[in-house]
Amino acid sequence: MLICSTKETKQENKKTPDIMSDKFKNHSRQSSSPVIISKWETYTQTLLEKGAVSGFGVYSTSNFHKWTGTPGFCAGPEQLCRIVSGFNDELPLRIQGIQINDVTFTFTRLGLNRRLMVGRCTASGAGCVLYLCQTCILVATCEPQQSSLCFTTIEKLGDFLITKNF
Repeated sequence: MLICSTKETKQENKKTPDIMSDKFKNHSRQSSSPVIISKWETYTQTLLEKGAVSGFGVYSTSNFHKWTGTPGFCAGPEQLCRIVSGFNDELPLRIQGIQINDVTFTFTRLGLNRRLMVGRCTASGAGCVLYLCQTCILVATCEPQQSSLCFTTIEKLGDFLITKNF
């Protein structure tokens, strides 16, 4: 059971999160070298350039801190907590929807492995794709014409991160 804290953490306007802490390094069991922040930024930039997403963020599942994301993209700790809980019990998300970046998406499906979640905005047709890894959650939004590319790309990125013990 996941217990969510409603206490919001105050973040200064940092351009890059501090993912180099000892706590984070322990999550990278496969590699003896620490993860470089620019790799996360590279993932984000590649997704945008490829046209796979219109908004994207990677957040820690332990404290919901943002590791990387596109400019202006924000999912709050309470929203992320509900989403992460929804991978175990999707009923609240089916009823209330998935809230990301001040948009409510209708919950449409949860993958058989309970790692991949999809939603659709009924007003605009835009979509969201969420992938739950071991230590992080990938959150992506896309325009209607991007939905299949977004789904495939986020699924592959999530599968890759799982193999790297994220």
